[in-house]
Amino acid sequence: MDIKHKNEAFTDSWMICDVDVVHQTITKFLIRYIYDRISKVGQDGKDNPNVASIICYNFASLGNCRNSNCQMHHVTPTPFLLFRRQKTCKTSIHCAENLVECHIRYQSPYTSCPEVTYMTLANLPIHVRDGLINEAYKTRLFNKSKNANDFGVMLKYMLVIQQLRDKTVIEEFNREMSKTKVLAHPNDLTVGFEYYCGNNQAIPVGRYLSQFFSFLYNNKVISAIISSKSFINYALINIKQVNLVSSDSLGDLTSLVEFTTSLIFAVGQKYCDLCPRAYLINYFESFTAKPLIPDRYTYSRKNYLSAINNTIDQVQQLLDLLFCKEQDYLTIILRLIRLLILIGLNESKFEQNILNLFKQFFSKYEIFSTKIKKYLKEDDFTRLEIILHNDLKEKCCDSLVFVHHQCISQSKFAFFEKNGVKSLKYNSIEEFRSSLRKIKSSVTEIPEDKLALLDSLVES
Repeated sequence: MDIKHKNEAFTDSWMICDVDVVHQTITKFLIRYIYDRISKVGQDGKDNPNVASIICYNFASLGNCRNSNCQMHHVTPTPFLLFRRQKTCKTSIHCAENLVECHIRYQSPYTSCPEVTYMTLANLPIHVRDGLINEAYKTRLFNKSKNANDFGVMLKYMLVIQQLRDKTVIEEFNREMSKTKVLAHPNDLTVGFEYYCGNNQAIPVGRYLSQFFSFLYNNKVISAIISSKSFINYALINIKQVNLVSSDSLGDLTSLVEFTTSLIFAVGQKYCDLCPRAYLINYFESFTAKPLIPDRYTYSRKNYLSAINNTIDQVQQLLDLLFCKEQDYLTIILRLIRLLILIGLNESKFEQNILNLFKQFFSKYEIFSTKIKKYLKEDDFTRLEIILHNDLKEKCCDSLVFVHHQCISQSKFAFFEKNGVKSLKYNSIEEFRSSLRKIKSSVTEIPEDKLALLDSLVES
């Protein structure tokens, strides 16, 4: 018998080892195996939307997350990734709620792909869709939204219901916001209410938000704009008291400002406007395209300019509040800056005002973001249009579109088309929808092999 090790021996065809040696050998093998498996799981986790549902906006916008303890999803949010995240979200009501939190409410061109959201909502299984409306929002969120001084919940509720096209729920919310209460004393008016028919009754300010959507359903666009602006003005004056402090709620307020501004463009006296593709899908295709069809209810030139000027004032107020915490509200600041550029591109009268405002912001606040600096330091609107166009296309989730009602020759077309801006020409709602489908991104056209892989992931 040959001894290979003091704790090892051979008997016939058997090798006898000390139990401690066996345990140590197995442990060494398992340590490497477990390490490799953990590394693989870690990488798979980064690709799994249910591990980290929310994309880190700082990472997406800056390319570098400064928070060492950040638990969010650190990926480049390409259209295919967003589609995959939403595909897996369709498996349960809980994931459908995550879908709402992360995607249905438009947040930025870096993390929101409207084509994917629109397609996903259209194809949600009936039981998931019903659960999403009835359990997640119609009951739970509706009860919270009745709190008249919580504008954050109100905005979230109404913007989600808008995407779900639930007119019944919008009418129900409108009835709730139309209820008055008797004041024991004129000075008893609380935040979220305003006087109604004298000083003895009060009514929720939230009625302006509900009226905004109700008026749109009845194609009363100017009345809708007035209601929206009333709600936004009150919100800006009482922003902390009405619970508009989180990034999500301020993002929803920005969505309302964007939607309202695009409506102002739609009922102006011009028949062509420049806007991001996401606006058309999130604010018109998913709701109603009627405001894009000119009728006799258009703004006079004076009232149109006044409405635009008021929007600039509102955006300035909001930016003054947000610049003090740039890192917390980076994506919202960028959205508002882009909105100001769109205003200048659509109404040249305000170009210099906006350039002066940019100069004021740059000198007043310490700016860290290179993207924000790039906009604020520019002094030429032609170059701003090119920067904006390239910025929106960066992640393939959005792009500028020239929306043109009636095929009338426009001198502006040549410049925009030269820089890659697509044009959407139409004479009716049907033509608008058809033209929009043609310019949508092909992000939903996923190759068959990737779809098969995707389906296997969902099943597992």
